[in-house]
Amino acid sequence: MTIDLVPARVRQRIPVPVLVLAATIFPLLCVLFWRPTSQMSDLRVYYAAARGLIDGQDIYTVHHQYAGMGLGFTYPPFAAIVLTPLALGQEFGRLLMTLLSGTALLVVGWSTAKTLRWGTATGLGIAFAGLLFEPVRTTFGLGQLNLILLALLMLDLLGHVPPKYRGILVGVATGIKLTPGIFIMFLLITRQFRAAAIAAGTTLVTIVIGWLVTPGPATDFWTRYIFDPGRPGPAQYVGNQSLRGVIARITGDSAAIVPLWLLGATVIGAAGLLAARRLHARGAVFEAVVVTAVTGLVVSPISWTNHWVWALPAAALLWARRRTVIGAIWTVVFIVGLPWLMPFAHDQEYDWNLVQSVAGDAYLLSALILIYGLSRNCQPYDGRRGFYL
Repeated sequence: MTIDLVPARVRQRIPVPVLVLAATIFPLLCVLFWRPTSQMSDLRVYYAAARGLIDGQDIYTVHHQYAGMGLGFTYPPFAAIVLTPLALGQEFGRLLMTLLSGTALLVVGWSTAKTLRWGTATGLGIAFAGLLFEPVRTTFGLGQLNLILLALLMLDLLGHVPPKYRGILVGVATGIKLTPGIFIMFLLITRQFRAAAIAAGTTLVTIVIGWLVTPGPATDFWTRYIFDPGRPGPAQYVGNQSLRGVIARITGDSAAIVPLWLLGATVIGAAGLLAARRLHARGAVFEAVVVTAVTGLVVSPISWTNHWVWALPAAALLWARRRTVIGAIWTVVFIVGLPWLMPFAHDQEYDWNLVQSVAGDAYLLSALILIYGLSRNCQPYDGRRGFYL
């Protein structure tokens, strides 16, 4: 027996000019919500690094020249090269980043809808719905890169690029922000060896480019800064929804944080990748990619809430696969931004009671539930026809 999970109303056609107009308006609407004159603290860090690169300064220390900028650049040197257009000015940079993020959100919506065998109009609706999700809103508000990286990864991993180019976008994303590197492992364990080799090779090229352009800062990054998990900010801060953040909040300023995190990250990472491999072997590619993504967010030393933009395609997937309870919990948690409703900052996270801890660590707990929910009783998936058997 087969069940078609795509409702008839999703297949209804909307005139192409209407869709084109709506897609054109969408990035401009994002600019109205997040104006170039607004404060985008992370983009200010990007601007300082880009400006420093052009001026021949150390991209990892140049932030000290800017008043009120407590945190410096934390990405590989290749990211600063990619971000050099932002050096033209902070307002220009905010405008450019918002337009690019809005366009990336359209790509995410389209990719999600296409993978789920839904119509183009639904993809546009997913993009608009994405503006309700706290990680998406915060990404825009901070001027972050997350949506752009999400779009690159989804295009590559969900088969929207020609097979001979598979892996290139994963490699570029990894070269910009390291954490997408978990998808190289995903490609390996799912026996996509050619794509894995291309992704790894592309990442290596980005490292070489970064070293050739900024040899001193690149050496410092790969020998010192990469081993400092506290450089992006305090692990216990509520915005860090990784396993390390949860352990830090529970144990306080304890020497046990690192060994506990390493042990937990190893167990959860192995379990998550094993689940992703199982899902991929059964033909549930989207599920496998989402499980890998949230596993990476859980095991990373720092996963700020704005990094959790995978919440949007994951929500669509849960509803499409009729995981109603998990889908409802997931959607509410990520639209409300539940952790931010708890007392935070000035180390208040150390004083949370049990209820506050559950709510304050809701992103990580939801991720564990999602991994379990998508992995449980997974049936073979008919990718050609777009439904479970």
